[in-house]
Amino acid sequence: MKFAFSTVSCPTWDFETIAARAREYGYHGVEIRGFLNETAPTKLAANLFSPDTDLPRLRDTFDAAGVRVACLASSISMEQAHAPWKVWRRSPNTRRGTDLHTFIDAAVKLNCHLVKVFDTQVRPGQTRLGAGVTLGDWLLPLADYAAERDVVIVIENALSFRNAKEMWTILDRLQHPSVACCWDVFNAAMVGESPYFSVPVLNTKIAYTQVKDAKFGALGATYCKLGEGDVPVEKFVTRLKGIGYTGYVTVEWEKAWLPGLAEPEEILPDAVTKLRKWAAESADVPGVEGDSEPAAATSGAVVE
Repeated sequence: MKFAFSTVSCPTWDFETIAARAREYGYHGVEIRGFLNETAPTKLAANLFSPDTDLPRLRDTFDAAGVRVACLASSISMEQAHAPWKVWRRSPNTRRGTDLHTFIDAAVKLNCHLVKVFDTQVRPGQTRLGAGVTLGDWLLPLADYAAERDVVIVIENALSFRNAKEMWTILDRLQHPSVACCWDVFNAAMVGESPYFSVPVLNTKIAYTQVKDAKFGALGATYCKLGEGDVPVEKFVTRLKGIGYTGYVTVEWEKAWLPGLAEPEEILPDAVTKLRKWAAESADVPGVEGDSEPAAATSGAVVE
């Protein structure tokens, strides 16, 4: 198991600082959040698609620090329309596919093998099964493009498909070596799903993971340090160990969008220390309790 942090955690750091801090804190890698055809946070120092960014030189910067580019993260999702595939394939989704090609090509130049996208929104009048099938059909030609370049597209459970059974169904139907899952334990917790259920269900379909913690209340989520909130991050790490997961666990501290959050110098060293501790411990294997499908969370409660 390896540990990384996302560049959204440290929007004022440039790439040289990011690589140096990752090495100093003991991270194995960094997730670079790319902004392409969308507005980046105004104070973002490390902009992957800036005209000034030399990708081979950036790769050398991380290599010199002994840190890998764990993943290129995008906000690309399939913006569905009600029209059938042959019509809406020529809609703005065509541009979204082109954007994904750009991320894949950048990943190759950075010696990175993962590109992250969001799932999709289920539209009014559309079945969840139909939305999942359409998402898969949209991804297939993009996955072929990725496979030719030794890149895997990982789908984050970010929008309508936050539970494991539906994500498994989408991926199992595709059976494509360059499409897998990015499982975000916070997003699953928001719909009341425990890692005791989601990790065993998805198992080897998980190629990448994200963590953050928060306290849930009537007004929503308040982000906090790992282990101090209601998201079962430690149990998530334990379950990942149980399936023999060897990929990245990436800390996503959304400082880029929420500037009032604590500084990365406070959050990132604490996070990797805890993750390393939890991964190293010989935790007791949970029993039957928690292994069945949990009920949906209510009033911000999280099933552990």
